[in-house]
Amino acid sequence: LVRTMARPRFLWVCSLLLAPLLPSGCSGQSHGGDRVPPRFTVDLSVAPEHRWDHVVAAESRTFVPAMRAILNSSSVRDTVGVAKAILGNELEARRLFPGELYMELQGISRASGLEVAELVLLGSFYDLFAAEKSRMKTPACTGIVAQASNGEIFHGRNLDYDFTEELASITYIVDFTRNGTMLFTAVTFGPSPGFNTAVRWGVFSVTQNERDTGSVIDNYWDLLVRGRVALFNRVRQAMETVASFDDAVDVFAHVPLAAASYFILGGTKQGEGAVVTRDRDGVVDVQLLNATAGRWYLLETNYDHSIAPPKGDDRRHPLQRALNATGPKGLKASSLWEILSISKVNVSAGERAPLNNLTIYSTISQASDPSTFATKVRGRDRSAFGADADIVVV
Repeated sequence: LVRTMARPRFLWVCSLLLAPLLPSGCSGQSHGGDRVPPRFTVDLSVAPEHRWDHVVAAESRTFVPAMRAILNSSSVRDTVGVAKAILGNELEARRLFPGELYMELQGISRASGLEVAELVLLGSFYDLFAAEKSRMKTPACTGIVAQASNGEIFHGRNLDYDFTEELASITYIVDFTRNGTMLFTAVTFGPSPGFNTAVRWGVFSVTQNERDTGSVIDNYWDLLVRGRVALFNRVRQAMETVASFDDAVDVFAHVPLAAASYFILGGTKQGEGAVVTRDRDGVVDVQLLNATAGRWYLLETNYDHSIAPPKGDDRRHPLQRALNATGPKGLKASSLWEILSISKVNVSAGERAPLNNLTIYSTISQASDPSTFATKVRGRDRSAFGADADIVVV
C-alpha cells in the first residue's frame, strides 16, 4: 500500500474489511482449574529466524490449531482474506514488525506452517479492532500498581479478552535473555514477538488495557497510511531499549499508536507507579503514585479515571473496596492476587467481577524482585461469577 493513498480509496479498502463485521461473536468459556502456563527462554543472541524454533516444536500441536480457530471464527473469518492481503504483504509486515521482529515472524512461520500474513494479522489484532465503533471491542482487563508501607512496588493485572478458550491454551511465560543474562520476562499468546504484559528486571513493569475511542477506520488509517508499528511490538521495543522507569513513562506517553490504550507501569523505587492514558497521537493523562498524598495505589480497568464506569461493567468499585480494606500495610503479592481474584460483586448495583468469564490470565510482578513474578491461566468454575453478593476481602 502506498502511504499517500487518497482517503476515499482508503475508505473503500476499509469497507472490504468492515463489511463482514456484523453483530454476534464468540463468548468466553471456562477451562478447568487455574494452572501455571508453559515457560520458555528466548535467547536474543540467537539468529532471529531461529529464536522461537524450540517453542514452536514444543507447542505446535496446540498453538497452530488455536490460531486457526481464531482466524476461522465467525467473528473475523470473512475479513481475514482482505486483511491478510493488506497487512500481510512484505512491505506492510516489515513496518508493523520492524527489524528483527519480522525475521522472528518468518522463523515462526517456517517452523509452524502458518503463513507470515496470518501471524501479522494475529499480532496486529488489537490495533485493528480496539475502537469505540468496533463490534470486536472488549471492555475488559484490570491493572493495579500499588506501594506497600515499606515502599515496595507491586504490579498486578487480569487480562480479559474474547477467544478465551483458544488464548488460554496458548498463554506462555517467556524469559528473554542475551549472552546468558535475563533481560525481561513477558506473557505471550503463542510464540510471538509482541506482547502487552512484561517486566524488565531491575527497571520497570508494564501492562496494557484496552481504551476504545474513535472507529476502526481511524485505526486502519494510522496503521496503513501513517505507518505505525503494531502496539504489542511497541511494548517489545520498549523492553529492549528503555533503561529507567521515568523513560518508560515518557515512551508510553508519547510513542505513536494505531489505537488508544491505557499503560500501567511499575518501577523499583517508592513513588514509581503510573497509569498513562493514551490517544493515538499523544498523552491524555498521566497519574503517578504519591503515597504521602494518600495515593498509594492506581487502578485502571477500561475507563478514564475522571469518568464513572457504566452500569454493568463497574469493576472499579469492587477493586477500590478491596484495596482500601487491605491498605498499604497489608499489601503483598498474596493479597494483591486475592484482589485480582474477586468474583462475587453487587450485580444489582451495576458491578462486574474483576475475575470474570473473559479473564484469560492473571499476573503479579515486582520489577525489583523476579521471585515475586507469578502468572496463572485462570480456569476456576465461572458458574458462580456475577452472584449478587458483596465481596469478602480476606
